[in-house]
Amino acid sequence: MHVVFKGRHYYMKYMIDMIDGEEQKHTEIDIPSLERAVRRVKAMMVNWGLGEGCSMIYAVLVVSHKPLSAEEIGKRTNYAYSSTINYLNTLIQMGLVERVRSLRKNFYVANVNFVALIKAELGKVKSYLSQLGSDLEGIKELEQLSEKVENAIAYLKRVEAADKHKWDG
Repeated sequence: MHVVFKGRHYYMKYMIDMIDGEEQKHTEIDIPSLERAVRRVKAMMVNWGLGEGCSMIYAVLVVSHKPLSAEEIGKRTNYAYSSTINYLNTLIQMGLVERVRSLRKNFYVANVNFVALIKAELGKVKSYLSQLGSDLEGIKELEQLSEKVENAIAYLKRVEAADKHKWDG
């Protein structure tokens, strides 16, 4: 990995070995853009309830162009090896990361399926709203809240129907 100056931006040159190992391909990555992407993915995952450490490691893996070892992840995140391994194990249990064995080393890749994550979150929210709606039934003082809950559930059902129609049609 080499860092070179190009204008006002730093660029990182990655050496990517081709599958046959004979050729090498050079790609330039805009580091500020890469860092912004990591921050945004991390913020999104924290917003969904993932801890800071797991969110950071997941974000680093999401923007990585190749599987990374725990050591590489630790260097990129400035986390201790033991913390990195613990966070990776948590992410594996959640299905967000896969471990791939290569020769003597484990490498890690992110399962990047934002649509599935969003659908899961919508399902949880709909379930919570349904439970709340049931709890509010018959409470006259909370009729306005009950109405808002019903509207939210109806909205989520329309989102689900539109999504189903998009993929079925």
